[in-house]
Amino acid sequence: MPSRRLQEEQVLADPLVRELLDARLVCVLASFDSSGAIHAVPMWCAFGDDCVLLATGSRSRKARNLEADGRATVVLHDSRPGFEVCGVSMSGVVEIVRGREARELVDRVHARYVDPAVWKDSEIAPFLDSDDIALRFHPLSALTWDERGSAANAALRAQGGAHPLLSTQPRP
Repeated sequence: MPSRRLQEEQVLADPLVRELLDARLVCVLASFDSSGAIHAVPMWCAFGDDCVLLATGSRSRKARNLEADGRATVVLHDSRPGFEVCGVSMSGVVEIVRGREARELVDRVHARYVDPAVWKDSEIAPFLDSDDIALRFHPLSALTWDERGSAANAALRAQGGAHPLLSTQPRP
């Protein structure tokens, strides 16, 4: 499937974008810092009603960046060996949510990645509790890519020619 440009309401309605948001993947949020440089960080995310939800700490660099300039890019991809890749790069604006409303949204994001049954664990709770604001990312445009069904991917898969991606190991 060739890359596609999407605008406004097309972004979150797109089947590939929805597939990626429904998967439990880690996105990358990019914002502008005070010097104009790009600050890009991996984050957990969840699909909101008309947005992408993210959770972070109010004292984080990304929160400070977004308070000064709400423009951001979110990249979400599912990449496998060879040409088994698909993803979306969305540009838009971030709304910062605080207080009780934020807590509900933050918990929604956390629940996608961590079983709520362990949230109170003394080692886990401080990490989760540091997320005290929610970010509602509203995409205005996007670029998608999906090479999973391409002839090149089929040929590479049939020949077994793709080198495996290697993950880092969990620390003891």
